[in-house]
Amino acid sequence: MRKNDFISVIIRTMPGREKFLDKCLFILSGQVYEYIEPIVVVQKLNEKDSLENIESIITFWKKSFNKIKLLSHTSPFDARSHSLNLGMKASTGRYYAFLDDDDKVYPIHYSNLIIRLKTSNFAWAYTDIVLATYDKNNQLRSRKTPFKRDKYSFISHLRSNYIPIHSFVIDSLRAKDVGWVDETMEKNEDYEFLLRLAFQHEPLYVENFSAEYSVRSDGTNTIMSPGCSAADAYKKRQQWIAAELELNLKKIKNFGWWIGEVDSISIENTQLLSKKFLNSKQAQKDLINIHKSICWKFIRVFKKLNWKLRGRKKKRNVIPDNDIQIAEALLKIYSSKSWQLISPFYVIESYMRRF
Repeated sequence: MRKNDFISVIIRTMPGREKFLDKCLFILSGQVYEYIEPIVVVQKLNEKDSLENIESIITFWKKSFNKIKLLSHTSPFDARSHSLNLGMKASTGRYYAFLDDDDKVYPIHYSNLIIRLKTSNFAWAYTDIVLATYDKNNQLRSRKTPFKRDKYSFISHLRSNYIPIHSFVIDSLRAKDVGWVDETMEKNEDYEFLLRLAFQHEPLYVENFSAEYSVRSDGTNTIMSPGCSAADAYKKRQQWIAAELELNLKKIKNFGWWIGEVDSISIENTQLLSKKFLNSKQAQKDLINIHKSICWKFIRVFKKLNWKLRGRKKKRNVIPDNDIQIAEALLKIYSSKSWQLISPFYVIESYMRRF
C-alpha cells in the first residue's frame, strides 16, 4: 500500500498501564479506516522498568497491524513531549495523529477526517469530542460535550484548548513548517503545538462526535481528577498554575505581544490579527503612551503610597529592550485591577489627545 494511504497513530503509554494500551489497540482494530500504523511510545521512569508485558501486547496485535512499532525512552521526569516527537520521527504514513492510551476513538473517526482532508486543501482536520467521566471501578458516570464549537476561531482557540490531542489528523505533506513538540513543556505540550500549527494552517472542522476524552476519579489522569486526595489535588493544581504561566509566555513568544489583549477582543473581530497589529513597535508605543498618561500617573500616586507604607523601594517606569519583556509589562498592566478600573478614562484621554 502507498505511503499516502497510511495514518501513523502515535500512542503514549508507560509500564503499568498495559490494560489501557491493550484496550487502546483493541479500539484501533475496529476502525473503518484500515491503513493504520500504530506507533507505541513507552516512557520508562528508570532503566530497570520492564517492557516484557508491553512487548507481549505488541506481539499479540501484530496480527491486526503488520506495521505496528514499539519505541521506548527513559526519563525520571514527565517526558510526554519527547514521546510525541519520537513517534513523529518514526512515522511513515502521510497522515499522523496522537492518542493517549486511555482515550477512545469511534470506528469512523479516522476515516471521516482523512476522507475530508483528501477532498480539500486543508493541512489538518479536527472533529468533536465527548468528555466521559468514570468512577474508580471504571464505570461510566457521565458524558458531556464541553469542547463543542460551531466553527473554528483562532482567537477562541487561544482562549481555551477545545481541541483535545486525539481529535485531529494532520497531513504531513501539507504541514511541513510546524516543527516539533516543545520538549521543555511537561503540560499543555499538545495545545502549544496545535496553536503553532493553526497559526500557519487554518483547520478543517468536521462536525461529528467521533472520540472520547476520558477522566477517571481514581486520579490516574494527568489532569486533576475529581476523586484525588486533597494533597494530590493541591499539588496538581499548583502544577497546572505554573504550566499556564509557562504557556502564556510561549504564546507571547510565538505570536506576539497582542496576546495580552485576547480577552478583550470580540471573537468576530479576527481582522485584528493583521501584520500591523502584530507589530512589536506598536507594543512599545502603547507602553510609552501609558506611562505618559494622566491615568497612569494617577495610579502611580497610590502605588508610591503603597510602597512607602510597606517599606518597599520605589519602582521606575521602564521600557524593556526586547519584545517578550514588553509583552510581559503590558500583560501585567492590563491584568491589574487598578488598570481595569481606570482604563475607560484612559480611552477618553487617548481620544482627547488627538485634538
